[in-house]
Amino acid sequence: MCGIAGILQFRPDAGPADALSVVGRMNDSQRHRGPDADGLWSSTSGLCHLGHRRLSVIDLSTAANQPMLGGGGRYALVFNGEVYNFKDLRARLEARGKRFQTHSDTEVLLEGFIAEGPAIFKSIDGMFAVAIYDSQTGTLTLARDGAGEKPLYFYRGDGFFAFASELRPLLGIPGQGFRMSEAGLALYMALRYVPPPHSIVKNVHKVAPGTVMQVSRDGTLTAGRFFSFSAEPFAPDPSQSPEAYAAAVEDALAASLEARLNSDVPLGAFLSAGVDSALACAILTKRLKQPLKTFTVGFEGDPGSEHIAAADIARTLGTEHREFIFGPAAFEQICGSIGTLLDEPNGDRSCVPTYLLSQFAREHVTVAISGDGGDELFAGYSRYLGFANLAGKQTWPDAASVVRAYFQQALGVFPWQAIPEVARHEAGAVLTFTDSFAPIFAAPGRSLLDAQRILDFETYMPGAVLAKVDRMSMRHALEVRTPYLTASLYDLSRKASLPMLLGPEGQKATLRRLLAKHLPMNHVTAPKKGFGMPPSVFLNNKDRVIAELGKAHGILSQTAFFKERPGTAEALAKWAPNNTNSIWATIALAKWVESVGAWL
Repeated sequence: MCGIAGILQFRPDAGPADALSVVGRMNDSQRHRGPDADGLWSSTSGLCHLGHRRLSVIDLSTAANQPMLGGGGRYALVFNGEVYNFKDLRARLEARGKRFQTHSDTEVLLEGFIAEGPAIFKSIDGMFAVAIYDSQTGTLTLARDGAGEKPLYFYRGDGFFAFASELRPLLGIPGQGFRMSEAGLALYMALRYVPPPHSIVKNVHKVAPGTVMQVSRDGTLTAGRFFSFSAEPFAPDPSQSPEAYAAAVEDALAASLEARLNSDVPLGAFLSAGVDSALACAILTKRLKQPLKTFTVGFEGDPGSEHIAAADIARTLGTEHREFIFGPAAFEQICGSIGTLLDEPNGDRSCVPTYLLSQFAREHVTVAISGDGGDELFAGYSRYLGFANLAGKQTWPDAASVVRAYFQQALGVFPWQAIPEVARHEAGAVLTFTDSFAPIFAAPGRSLLDAQRILDFETYMPGAVLAKVDRMSMRHALEVRTPYLTASLYDLSRKASLPMLLGPEGQKATLRRLLAKHLPMNHVTAPKKGFGMPPSVFLNNKDRVIAELGKAHGILSQTAFFKERPGTAEALAKWAPNNTNSIWATIALAKWVESVGAWL
């Protein structure tokens, strides 16, 4: 896991003066992503400048440091992530006569690109954000993994192009006059996060998951997707028995976990009371016979805290288990620092426990296995059935109306009528975003349940869940690996018929059936609780929450964005107390703005 940054100038006199020094500062601002090594590189033309911060996980030697050169110096690469199938890819390249100088996945990715071009990205089982410069053509290629586990931001200035793993490094480029994005704010109010191609800052964009972008020497940008979960055909196999399907899922998950064990540093796993993490830990310990360190977070004073059940699961599986208990002191710490911890505002309340869990786990391991992705692939969210019940009582005129209703009623943050009061000129960005997913719900023969999980894979999972995991874990230089996000499980997810998703055990029926082989039924059939700050945290810290909400209005009203739009900060403050989601989203936004500066 690492941090990458770079600037491509379209002509020698374009862009910031001393661009390499600017990239160096961008690099330094991402030190938390890669504390083990740093590197800078400039092309002989003086037009391309790349930076890299390294968290050493595979091949700890300096030979695997980046930027890495290949093709006789023609190509330069910076890469954030892990290629889990790099040994297979390496063997494929060696069969063509390629010889390698390191044991790293980085060199395999670079040589794979040299041999196959952007087509190599379709062959990767892994998480990645990568930039590769071709000195001969002057082309910069950027790519991001299909699920969106690793982030990649970019900015096109006057005569130059810049990119980074995080948003803040780009804001450090001098002389650009950055402002908050009104469209980004509208989307944040609707979703709790800002989806690609937008960001919370105007003219700073994100590369979408599963996308390759190329920037030519004259600044022309072209982009195309190499992976889309929703675009591929949904083909359930009604003849396959639930037992055979479950066996196939177990084999695929075991293979994915085995690939994700490859590490030259200590490795552990997150363990909650949920099905996804418990099943991953069960397969690691029982089928793969791995000794395992597990970590969980509990909430003081919350009767529904999962840490008690997680401890019982750990005892049954025989893991070396540790737990962190979230109390008032932890809440005080997070309220005081959440703005600096968030690279971009994220109103998902589970950012807080994820940050603390990552901090706690990093004291013992450098890599952690998580259970993210299981809910989207195997229909685990309780809102799926809730929305299906709503759909049974209500008729919508078209597929776009269904998508709008899902975001408003199943994933609500601010009421949508509040958005035009705050984002007066760009409120339409919300409908543009939601309506773009209408084809998912209009596909003939696709059930509402399947449409919801495909939609969440495309939106909520990369926008809220994976962004949270990446930013909060990388604040502690902890690499988090997600075994559910792999091609074989994507294919099996598409083939799941209704009994494989919903059964007597509950939602995620297949995963629960597999878990029943290893744990007592009270853990197998336990309802999903989610991994966010529970309502008890807000009730136990009510006075602090009220105080922070009041501070939020003062902070936001003093920013350049809101000063330029009289009355909009007051409108935001009026709607902020609407629900727990909007309260925390407002506090998180204000804390982020405070950490960046009122100039925004």
